[in-house]
Amino acid sequence: MTARVISDYVSPSEEIRSESGEITADNLLDEVSLYNLYDSRESPEQDAERILNITYPTETLTTIIERTAEKFDASTSVSEGAHIIGGEFGSGKSHIELVLYHLLSSPDLGQRWLDENDIDASLPDGAQTSALQMLNLDSDYDKLHVAVGDYLDINGWQIGDPPGVHEIRDALDDQPTAVFIDEFERWFGMSGRAEYRDDNLGFLQNLLEAAGRDDTPLAVYVSLLFEETDVEAILPRTNPFRHDLSRRRDEKIRFLLHRLVGDVSDPDGLASLAQEYTDVYRNNGQIQLTDYQEMEGRIEDYYPFHPVALDTLMDKFSEQQGHQDARGLLHLLTEIFADNYHEEDLILTGDVDVFEYTGWFRFIDGELVSKYLNDYHRLGEATSDDRNGERNFEPHVEELLNIVLLHSLARGGEEGANKRQMLMGTMRKGKNAHEIVQTFTEDVFGHAWHVFRINGEYAFDTDENPAARIEKKAEDIHKNTAIHRVERLVKDDLFGGHNNVHILEPVNTEQDISDNKTLKVVVSLAAKRSYDEDFEALTTGQEREFNNTLVLVTPEKRSSVDSNTGIRELARKVVAGEELQREEEVLPDGFDDIHDQNYQNLRDRVRDKYGTVHTSTERGLFPQELPVSGNTDFYNATIEVVSPDSSQLRSDVEEVVEAAEGGGIQYQHLLNDFYRNTKYPTLTDERELTDAIQSLCQDEVVKVGTYFGQRVGSIGSDTVLVHEDYVQTVEEDDDDEPATITVDATTTQTTSSSSTASTGTDEAGGATSEASQAFTCPQCENELEGTKCECGFEFDASDIKEGKVTVEGGNTADLVEQFEVLKDEVEEEDLEGSKTTRFPLMGEYDADDKPGLIDGLERELGIDWKIHTLHLSYTGTLDDEGVANRGLNADSLADRVTVDETLTISPDTPLTRDDLLNDVLLRLDVPDDAEFEVWMEVEKGD
Repeated sequence: MTARVISDYVSPSEEIRSESGEITADNLLDEVSLYNLYDSRESPEQDAERILNITYPTETLTTIIERTAEKFDASTSVSEGAHIIGGEFGSGKSHIELVLYHLLSSPDLGQRWLDENDIDASLPDGAQTSALQMLNLDSDYDKLHVAVGDYLDINGWQIGDPPGVHEIRDALDDQPTAVFIDEFERWFGMSGRAEYRDDNLGFLQNLLEAAGRDDTPLAVYVSLLFEETDVEAILPRTNPFRHDLSRRRDEKIRFLLHRLVGDVSDPDGLASLAQEYTDVYRNNGQIQLTDYQEMEGRIEDYYPFHPVALDTLMDKFSEQQGHQDARGLLHLLTEIFADNYHEEDLILTGDVDVFEYTGWFRFIDGELVSKYLNDYHRLGEATSDDRNGERNFEPHVEELLNIVLLHSLARGGEEGANKRQMLMGTMRKGKNAHEIVQTFTEDVFGHAWHVFRINGEYAFDTDENPAARIEKKAEDIHKNTAIHRVERLVKDDLFGGHNNVHILEPVNTEQDISDNKTLKVVVSLAAKRSYDEDFEALTTGQEREFNNTLVLVTPEKRSSVDSNTGIRELARKVVAGEELQREEEVLPDGFDDIHDQNYQNLRDRVRDKYGTVHTSTERGLFPQELPVSGNTDFYNATIEVVSPDSSQLRSDVEEVVEAAEGGGIQYQHLLNDFYRNTKYPTLTDERELTDAIQSLCQDEVVKVGTYFGQRVGSIGSDTVLVHEDYVQTVEEDDDDEPATITVDATTTQTTSSSSTASTGTDEAGGATSEASQAFTCPQCENELEGTKCECGFEFDASDIKEGKVTVEGGNTADLVEQFEVLKDEVEEEDLEGSKTTRFPLMGEYDADDKPGLIDGLERELGIDWKIHTLHLSYTGTLDDEGVANRGLNADSLADRVTVDETLTISPDTPLTRDDLLNDVLLRLDVPDDAEFEVWMEVEKGD
């Protein structure tokens, strides 16, 4: 409660004041009817004193009184006595006629009322009056002149044609006469009187013309709704005074306030209060008024209602066709006055308890009020405890709902309340404007499902507004979170979720692009004039080895994605929708459709920005258009652009091989050159290079190993490529080039029982497994069953001793061991190179966990063995730390990321068994559930 309240400034009028002094609408005369003047029972309309006491002398009423007095004053030159009182239902037409009736029927009482209200007019004594409410006459009249004649006791008008102007004059016999006709149009337009239309129009015209003559003491008052064009057509012919109450809002307000407010007990205090409110508005930057002084005066004039509140209620009631606006509004205002009389110092729009008065507002817009009630209960449940069925809202929430609904009535979805109206509907001295606005944006808009934002205003509508819920949530989404969502859309949607797609300078994660031979597609969200510096920072700036494995995809021209406000706002909405789906059990109808549409709009906006593919060259990046029409997958489109031209690739391979001259170049070196050097085309797949080599070999341009002019059986890392210009030279100068016999990974095995590894002794019973290696012919690649092959290739012990035969994937010692014919002829010292062998001979050594791997290898490996190469593969699931170490979101992805990695370790100095176990495997950081497969090249020593 404020320090002072309305009851400290004014008292209610006698009409609405009970015997205890409280305000009540029980005795309110909110509707008058002229036919009650002739009722045999007492009615309020018959009480002239009561009617005059509740009447405010508006400008229109005063004008009619003055013109009437002049009409009946023979000393004036005024002859016109006809008055047309127009206005919609409830505008006060009947009340004005009733007041004039009593002023003329009770001249002494009427004159005192005129003097009390400073109206300079004298009315005649002994005037005869008749008031005809045409729909409620004493008899069922079809002719207007008959009804008027009966009410004026003129017997000569009962039969015959309607009297003319002179007959009317003569019948009155110079007696001042006043005729009041109410509800004429509806009576006139009834189908049963169609045959009398001309007679009735003619008599009305004659009556109005007679009232305009200076020799006829007649005043005629006709109330019209202006619904009958035939009636309106006779008015210009008679030139009556016309009074349109529909345009006199100020008079209606003064009339209403006169009916409500009695005495002003503290006028100085009221003036100070008006100034206090105006100062609040003047000192608040969010309320901009053109004339603060005018507002101060209006607050005094409209008291106890704030001008905005009363104007709003007037608008909503008067807009309803057929609604008794002044009558119903007067009753409602009385109830609002009573509820706030001891509570507030001024009735603001927010103080109008819509929930309490829903019966009144349903008549204006029942469907919209029902939607308001839905949101009222929903927000009440959300912001307060439910005690005895009552809602106790957080500060300002209920008031703001009231304001938005009142401004939306009858205009749902078209207009509502703006920020200034909301503030003026709630602001008082000591209230914080920022807090009010924040309450609306955080606790009302987006939570009230039927409130929409329309052209800077907030309005109730009959439809639900799931978009508002999303928009409200989107306001809390950080810019970087929105951009990160765009990054995810680019990777997961546009580029199909491929692991080798990366975002350039991501917002919420570290840049982590592996330096390996796999093609990496790096996507930029920013558009720049040149990307050379960015690419250099990615490659040489990070000291990468394989610089030619990166391609850059960018927005086209200078149309950035990350700095585009529209895209960021859409991304915020998408994130907001996803969060709401996770957090809320119940969402408005249509939520999913709007969220899906937001995502589609975001996808389309981002998709339209791309794009350009940049591949690296010696002269910098080379841009090419990314063809992504329709629903083309961005990744496939990028690969299509980047994939090297086969003829160009052939030319580059030939050039490199030719430059190597007679010594040729090993395949692994050629491949690494392409992955490292940006002067070569970027490979999207290694097969592109091998296909080019195959083509060159078949065309006898390049010799591949022992293949020339034929399809290559296989290309290994050590396979030598020689240009055709040097093939003859090699054959002539180096006839003794060693033939390379290859160890086939497929071996044969016989076992007497299973064991943990492929060789050795198991713990159960010492059973052993025996395995033998298979060697393939260097010419036909069939398995060698001896030192001779069906294709013509052969070798003997001397070839091994002289180094003319080498073994790839094994050693010559294994070859000698395999073939009995060589054992007696080859001594150990004759064998070239290290005597490495594969462990295990077949397959891999398996282990279910790291301790098992270490324990098993400690048993299987000899203490004096040397490990030359280790091949270790493992699979497992990353915990939160493992996920975080890879730059991913640990909270959402822990235990949801699996890894499948292979490590190949080839140390410069062979590892001992202890080095392998303690310095490599024990320190290896792998998932707790990792499972292993291991094989290695070992030298077993003596």
